[in-house]
Amino acid sequence: MKIETKRLTIAKFTMDMAEAVHKESLDEDNRRFVPDEVFETVEEAAETVEFLMGVYENGNGPLVYPVTLKDGTYIGYVQAVPFDDGTWEIGYHIGKNYTKQGYATEAVNAFLPVIMKKIGITEMTGICLAENLSSVKVMERCGFAKLYEGIGNYQGEQREICRFVYYLSPKDIVVKFFEDGYTNKNYDFVMTCVAENYIDHSPASSRSNVDAVGILKIVAHQFSNLSVKVLDVFAEGGMVATRVLYDGIHSGTCMGIPATGKHISFEALENFRVVDGKIVESWGYWPDKEIEAKLR
Repeated sequence: MKIETKRLTIAKFTMDMAEAVHKESLDEDNRRFVPDEVFETVEEAAETVEFLMGVYENGNGPLVYPVTLKDGTYIGYVQAVPFDDGTWEIGYHIGKNYTKQGYATEAVNAFLPVIMKKIGITEMTGICLAENLSSVKVMERCGFAKLYEGIGNYQGEQREICRFVYYLSPKDIVVKFFEDGYTNKNYDFVMTCVAENYIDHSPASSRSNVDAVGILKIVAHQFSNLSVKVLDVFAEGGMVATRVLYDGIHSGTCMGIPATGKHISFEALENFRVVDGKIVESWGYWPDKEIEAKLR
């Protein structure tokens, strides 16, 4: 993974970063707010870097990526850390010599949509100590919504914390729904991004995320080598309108017509309503007569 912003690069760790990781971990803010991320020696930092590099292969987390300036100078990191319940938490640190320049906000803003799509999640948690005003400001600037402020668990202690949540944009959620639901057949993501009480107002009439996956599996049986391309997408608030191109091989009975092996393509119009990172409603138009004519 490599993310470029105007001033920063976010990529994977390499072993030659160990000394910089050691030095930038020693600042007072790190000792005060995340003491477990302080590396007293270069050797200790190197062990951690080596571990993090290995995690990239299995993808289970924590997924930690260095933040560097355009000249390659290491200034900190961004990370996504999994909880036991399947949710994920954002994390970040910018060394004291580089704070108050907007680097944390720039890095987190760029990192969030990329890592969330990579992991296959639609919401990200953010937790920090209430007294850590700089972290509070970063999350607010990055579009996190505060859910709670009060006493809570922080690194095994009861402290005054702020808990935030960030949702992938409705537009991004819908585009990924098409990519993963149809082309990649990643039904676990569909179960995540579609609400349990989802309502489909098209003739398919799905009434849950389980129903939605069932429809996707039927379509996958009807059309092999199926690819779906979102040609147009427009979003306003939680409403998303799309024009989509479907392309595949007729390999299973569709509209009562047995498999013909024909390669067909057609466009469809589908609209969605997204609330708090979940698709809750959809309205779809598939050109049934055109599809039937192409299959015969």
